[in-house]
Amino acid sequence: MGTVEITEINIKLLDEPDGQLLGYGSIAFDNEFAVKDLRIINGPDGLFVAMPSRRASAKCPNCGAKNHLAARFCNDCGARQKTRRADAVESKRKLYVDVAHPINAACREKIQKAVITAYIKEYERVKGKPSEAP
Repeated sequence: MGTVEITEINIKLLDEPDGQLLGYGSIAFDNEFAVKDLRIINGPDGLFVAMPSRRASAKCPNCGAKNHLAARFCNDCGARQKTRRADAVESKRKLYVDVAHPINAACREKIQKAVITAYIKEYERVKGKPSEAP
């Protein structure tokens, strides 16, 4: 298998940035595989790309329905969850799991650099001069 190439990046700027969230992106590889819902974040060390994620879940011991880890009651049967599972989680980050993510640091850097470059170009196109970019 050869090198995978980034063949398309789409950026959607937020009209009014929500805190650190500046926009969303999608990326295509070899015109065959796409990853959507990348988030462009203005973090303490500058811009970075967060991978798409979903809330982690656990089954209700009463009915077996899936509920997010911080749920106190089951969404299906209403049973009180025996423990606050979120309290057992070491950090808030563990409440979410990546849906798609790079396997190594080189791939992450390649994606991040390409998406941030596309974000800056889109920002300049829509909002004007580069000095206004976050």
